[in-house]
Amino acid sequence: MKKRSRAAKKMTPQEKEKLEISRKNAEFRKKIRNTFSGSGFTYYPTVEKHFSIGSRMVELDYLFQYENIIVICEDNTKKKKDIDHIRNKNESFIEIKTNKQTLLSWLIETFPEKAPLINRYRADRYFLYYVYISQTEVDLTDEEKLRYNNLLFWDPETLAYFNRMSQCIHYSARYELFRYLGLKNEDIGYSGSEGTKTTIKAPIIYPQDATGLRNGVRIVSFMMSAEKLLSTSYILRKDSWEESMFLYQRLIEKDKVKNIRAFLASKGEAFYNNIIVALPDNITFEDDSGRSVPVERIGDFQHCKLILPDEMNSVCIIDGQHRIFAHYEAPDTEKYEAQISILRSQLHLLVTGLIFPPAMKEAERIKIQSEIFLDINNNTKKVAPNVLTHIEMVKDPFSSIGLARRTIEQLNKKRIFLNRFELSGLDNSKIKVASIIKFALKYLVTVTPAAGKRSLYEFWRGDKAAFQEKDEAALADYISFCTSCINDFFCAVKDNYSREWDDPSSKLLSVISINGFIMTLNGLLGKYGVNDFQFYRDRLKNLSIDFSKDAFLYTSSQYKKLSRQILSEAFDFADEDLNSI
Repeated sequence: MKKRSRAAKKMTPQEKEKLEISRKNAEFRKKIRNTFSGSGFTYYPTVEKHFSIGSRMVELDYLFQYENIIVICEDNTKKKKDIDHIRNKNESFIEIKTNKQTLLSWLIETFPEKAPLINRYRADRYFLYYVYISQTEVDLTDEEKLRYNNLLFWDPETLAYFNRMSQCIHYSARYELFRYLGLKNEDIGYSGSEGTKTTIKAPIIYPQDATGLRNGVRIVSFMMSAEKLLSTSYILRKDSWEESMFLYQRLIEKDKVKNIRAFLASKGEAFYNNIIVALPDNITFEDDSGRSVPVERIGDFQHCKLILPDEMNSVCIIDGQHRIFAHYEAPDTEKYEAQISILRSQLHLLVTGLIFPPAMKEAERIKIQSEIFLDINNNTKKVAPNVLTHIEMVKDPFSSIGLARRTIEQLNKKRIFLNRFELSGLDNSKIKVASIIKFALKYLVTVTPAAGKRSLYEFWRGDKAAFQEKDEAALADYISFCTSCINDFFCAVKDNYSREWDDPSSKLLSVISINGFIMTLNGLLGKYGVNDFQFYRDRLKNLSIDFSKDAFLYTSSQYKKLSRQILSEAFDFADEDLNSI
């Protein structure tokens, strides 16, 4: 009889930690692969396969292909940024872009079973992208990203977003990736001589008097196939992925999409409630004779056709994303794909579209869209405070809330607060911004401070006349000024409390403390005006507050009480000074 094997050796803490790191790295790499494969890209297992291209020997962690689009990914599992690694990958991609045919020939040689897929397009028809994906925050400033501009940088939230999209809507998520990459219809596959169009024969065109709108916006309702909506629409959010990837449209809820998809598959019926969208400027109308009808005159015609260009990411979904995306394209093995693949083109959804005057500014358009979104969703699911501040910024970037939110976004790119603020629903364990904006920052940056109060606007030497005319350049200049002033002040705070600044258990970067310091900076304007880092650093040396978790004295919303102590100890504010702020 064989003896029983000895019990497994107990792991040491170091071995457990190493195993946990290995597990997390494996999950991270799997998420990258699943994000692109789940969106319909073909995966090439290129890791540990070195080859010569141009003047370099390179290795690609991942390579994905969709038609003539090739995305190369590099993963980084280190906790801190590695500039040498980034620089090396940036230089490698320059060689790859310069020698496309060498890359394609190597792929055919290494993966001969995929040769037909690669040979479908000439080398000059391929679009190449290099995505650098970090397991932790990339922590690169705008200047550093510009220096390595051959790479696209994904932080954990960006990867989480695209991974979530691929899990929720599978192959249809590729349109979101194309939008991120800046691709248009004519870029995908073989280039066509002209774009295709959808002709909607019986739209309902609302007379302006019937809508009550006095801003030139027209409204039209029509039926459109889910397939067309999937390929032409995008979720309402800012176009600038770098500034803020997630506007205020809620992230797609996987269970909600699945439930709607199951309903569609079992019932085979379309929904009767409206999808709300904003239509692109290049739509046209035609009368029965095929003659073009100007948008401003469409109310005079009983029989018009709506001509909608079939362009990716051209129709902005304001409300109804789940009803559209429940028709997503999935692998044949997916539970309901057999039924839904037929319904995608067969079922037509009722769409109400906004047509904006061509001369209307983008800011005004987004303001109208955001108000509609808020009106609809305020009566259903409660909108998060962080979302509300972003809506306010979009509705009126020149408002106190709008200025404060924009300033927070800029501070989040500066080294002192780099990636520390919670700006999206995918940010985890970061500094929440709603209370900072609402109770402190808006008073510091407002254009219209209360009687007897001062704000940074008074000290800004920019073009205030242009600002009052809502000039975007003047707005950007003022936000830059506010960001610089606040950055200098908090650099001085960090210089005096460097250990606490990087201690996760410290209360220094709590909302209470940040609001207290912002109120302090606001209070200083009346006595000292705007100063520099040196001034703030020297004065803050006199501060004796203990920010450790157990010793910190302030709780909840005691922002003003904290700021009064800072002003008294560090900036020699007497009682009469404190009472005047």
